Amino acid sequence: MSKAKRTRTRRANIEIDETTYLPDILKKLKRLTASETHIGASGNAELAMIAGIHEYGSQKAGIPPRSFIRSGRNKAAAAVSKLARTGLTAVVEGNKQPEQLLGELGELAKARVLKNFDKLRTPPLSPIYARRKGSNKLLIEEQQLRDSITYIIVPRRSSR
Repeated sequence: MSKAKRTRTRRANIEIDETTYLPDILKKLKRLTASETHIGASGNAELAMIAGIHEYGSQKAGIPPRSFIRSGRNKAAAAVSKLARTGLTAVVEGNKQPEQLLGELGELAKARVLKNFDKLRTPPLSPIYARRKGSNKLLIEEQQLRDSITYIIVPRRSSR
């Protein structure tokens, strides 16, 4: 018998009383859960290839993975979760539209991924490449890659 998966949940501060109109809250929550925010690099095929190589590495070319999207997303998780909780309360209370909250979450995650992109230090460049480049700063020549980091709001897949 397999163990049950442990999950952590946090609750939003939403109080329901006799004046609360539950069908309206459910409608807002359905609108909110019908979409999700994706963060990544957007651009042409060459830029997508460069982003993939930096994110996952290339054994054939001797390039180690320098995850800037996944690690940035992981570092942003606490802040995104906090904004989601407070934003959910605002959506339920009618002070914010669900699409507005998704946009705010995307902007926050994008800012954190960009911050992570700028601070990326490991794994270091090879000494030969660093000499040729004239700097040890990772991804510095990839301004187009940095500028391509964005978010989009897409319909959620029906697998849930």
